[in-house]
Amino acid sequence: MPKYCAQGKPCTQDLPCVDVCTSPLCGDPNLLTLYAPLIYDEIGINICQTLTVDDATFPTLTNADKAFVQILDISFADSTITGINGRPNCTEITLQNIAVTMLIQLYNCSGQLLGNFVGTFTYLPPATDPNYDEDTNPSSVTLELFTPYGNTVTLTTTDGVTTATPLITYIGFTSTNHFLAQGLVATAYPKVLNLDIPNSRITVGLTLVIGSVYFSQYQVPHQGKVQVPKGSLMPQDDSLCLNFVNGDLLELNIKPLELGPPLCEEYLKNDCSNTSCCCNDITPVVPTTPVEE
Repeated sequence: MPKYCAQGKPCTQDLPCVDVCTSPLCGDPNLLTLYAPLIYDEIGINICQTLTVDDATFPTLTNADKAFVQILDISFADSTITGINGRPNCTEITLQNIAVTMLIQLYNCSGQLLGNFVGTFTYLPPATDPNYDEDTNPSSVTLELFTPYGNTVTLTTTDGVTTATPLITYIGFTSTNHFLAQGLVATAYPKVLNLDIPNSRITVGLTLVIGSVYFSQYQVPHQGKVQVPKGSLMPQDDSLCLNFVNGDLLELNIKPLELGPPLCEEYLKNDCSNTSCCCNDITPVVPTTPVEE
């Protein structure tokens, strides 16, 4: 199917007949066409509480000097996401009773890892919870975000009726959430404020950022391909593999098409009748066998 050229946009090609379907262009484009995740809106909050680690090993590591915390996952199952009457481009989000799964690593003064501890802790708990604090860990927080293209939803079907429930995707560090999605997304950054090893307690402040993300195509300038630092192996003999291992790193060399003016390279898919084969045959190397005397 031929590509449509927008009115007022010149898309003519003054080059000889070129068919990128048989002879792809090589090199680097002036502009890269990227499918980019764009942050349309975002807002962050700080919350904090002292956690009790339910592991008998934790209080025995009395030589622990510091702790590192990584937020692996956050469940927003009890939070609510609703539209705003008369304001269809925005969404109201009430965060409450969120389950934060974190990895806690303890180190001694020389930086030696002493132990790993994984636990799930509730932030923004109900007012009856012992960890509730009106100022530092309230029961809920309500936010408003600009969501002009809607929200990602979970589809459920019951008795033939399908319902769409908006959700917040946490960008974390597990095999199920280590990727970026569009719609409402969340990220979290922890900070260890206090460590009480004998009592198995650690105070963790949390910066929680909620944003609306949508993917769109953009053309961006660049400074060329990244030059990857090359490691060196120590081969034992001289061979084709030795030449390859000691050679330059491979990289993608086919040039992405520059879509739209001024080059309009999407039009270079011409069936050129006089296209010649530009493939080079690879002559196999036959190993020689020493002649016995």
